[in-house]
Amino acid sequence: MEPSQLAWDRQPNDRQWKVPEGDDPRTLYQMLMTSVDRFGDLPCFGYIPEKDMPRVHLDYKTFGSLSTAVGKQLASVGVQAGDRVALILNNSVEWAALAYGANGIGAAYTAMYTHQHGQEWAFILNDSTPSLLAVADTTVLDKLVANMPADASKWPSCGILLLGDEEANELPPEGVTVHAWNDFVAAGRNAPDFEIADDPFALNTLIYTSGTTGNPKGVMLSNWNTLSNILCVQSAFTIYVGDKNAAFLPWAHSFGSTFDLHWMIRCGVHINLISDLTRIADECIEIKPAVLLAVPRVWNKFYDRVNAQFASATGLKKVFVNKAQKASAKRIAKAGVQCDAVAPTKFFDKLWDKLVWSKVRARFGGNIRFCMSGAAALSPDVAAFIQQVGFSCYEGYGLTETSPLVSANGWSGPGTSKLNTVGRVANGVTVTIDTDAWDDPDRPDEGEIVVTGPNVMMGYWNNEEATKEVIIEPGTFRTGDLGKLTDGYLSITGRVKSQFKLENGKYVSPSSLEETIKLNPLIEQCVLDGRNMLNTFLVAHPNMEALRTALKGAGIDASGDDAAVCADPKVREFLLANLKKNNMVAPDWKGYEVARTLILDSEEWTTDNEMLTPSMKVKLRNLLAKYDDEIQAIA
Repeated sequence: MEPSQLAWDRQPNDRQWKVPEGDDPRTLYQMLMTSVDRFGDLPCFGYIPEKDMPRVHLDYKTFGSLSTAVGKQLASVGVQAGDRVALILNNSVEWAALAYGANGIGAAYTAMYTHQHGQEWAFILNDSTPSLLAVADTTVLDKLVANMPADASKWPSCGILLLGDEEANELPPEGVTVHAWNDFVAAGRNAPDFEIADDPFALNTLIYTSGTTGNPKGVMLSNWNTLSNILCVQSAFTIYVGDKNAAFLPWAHSFGSTFDLHWMIRCGVHINLISDLTRIADECIEIKPAVLLAVPRVWNKFYDRVNAQFASATGLKKVFVNKAQKASAKRIAKAGVQCDAVAPTKFFDKLWDKLVWSKVRARFGGNIRFCMSGAAALSPDVAAFIQQVGFSCYEGYGLTETSPLVSANGWSGPGTSKLNTVGRVANGVTVTIDTDAWDDPDRPDEGEIVVTGPNVMMGYWNNEEATKEVIIEPGTFRTGDLGKLTDGYLSITGRVKSQFKLENGKYVSPSSLEETIKLNPLIEQCVLDGRNMLNTFLVAHPNMEALRTALKGAGIDASGDDAAVCADPKVREFLLANLKKNNMVAPDWKGYEVARTLILDSEEWTTDNEMLTPSMKVKLRNLLAKYDDEIQAIA
């Protein structure tokens, strides 16, 4: 392939999407094999085997051969078409090879997070009944043994596949085989070939939803569910063959697997795995990615840090920053585009860009062509700032149940993106707004978003009742999200179930309001609530370091430990006043939405303390229960 070449032609806008046609891949394994034939000797994966080791790379042919060997050995140990293969692994070459190998023989993969609780693994394994389970290391296996039944019949019938070089420590019950990864792959290279699965509507993956209100549900996605998403955006964004990405979104999540893995494989991208999530920027400097997919929290932290440095600039540096900000704002306004990066053309504009913005871009390697944000709402302020930096940043919308893409900015071409929206609906997908599901007279054009298309899940595994609640008819899904359509652009305004009504009868949709709060550099995490109360209240986990600095500047004692500082009424009063002045402001906030009470939590919300789901959504029920006494005391 030539440099700066797109791997595929863009799909025509008027094609049918009900079934594969022409040379469309019919399964993910077939898609991989097409990429192996097309990109052969080009790098496919880059990864760091162990801390302080150099990055290792393998090409498409090598990865294709590995995936095929894994598929052959899966079949040899007894995994059959229609079975499930479970993964408790971090993003890795092995993760990808198992997913593609299973798909090749017609089995489905179901992936879990290594940081999940053992009881959650046990529930998912009991529900999905996989034939084989791959685990990341002995630590995972030890925790699994402690949480799984002692009865071997309750374990995967084809055994446990243990990665890493260590021998198993805690063993599963007698009769459950433990396979070593290297031996498994070596045997697979000499195993008989398998008949390549060819059903586009066969189950490809079970992705278990977060379970914010109960046990997780297994979302059944077919090959065509996922492939229709990938084919829709192929060459709609400028990804060249041989481009690098920096992959850190978990592949156990639909946004990560569909777009940071499968889409990249389709496009001939060199996928570089981030080995340390605390050093994303450092590894990006080494990788120099052209494509970066992330969740809003990454972009929010980037926004906070850069703006904090700008605010502390003095002397000539402050002059340069002001000049650069004004020049980029003027240039973007003149171009009349949103989300798309606008390159400087005039002498001084180029000078300020070189002195300021190029250094900011260098934090992510200096080579990014575009970014995508998904999995939660991205603040328009943050999106506009990223555009000023010189990155094209496109927000998308979707759910696990929609494979995940429903709509996105950017895919319909330059100059077609709009802030305060999640873009145009994807080709082949139809969105309708059910206004009967929403009865706020002040917002009559809003309602529940209903999605119809080839991306809509097959249903929930072993849960017909839950399936019937959301699937109106095959291919049509009630999202539970509130939104509106304006001139073909979709805007998300909240969740049907997260809306609450105040005593005065006014409705509050908290999700977008919470995003404006999290733009404050003193706030890390927050939740707005107030159902059936006179006023709203806010529960927040602050950035303790930044808060102490701000308190010192305001002359407020901050000498106690974190818990004492967060419990101090003066601290809460100071921070609430700051938020009212800088974040809870019109037009984003209406008067009745502004919080009258602030509760500060000194402890970060994590999966370990049961405040977050594995996909980083707040477990509202747990958080409100923690502060029930304070909430009940609110007048």
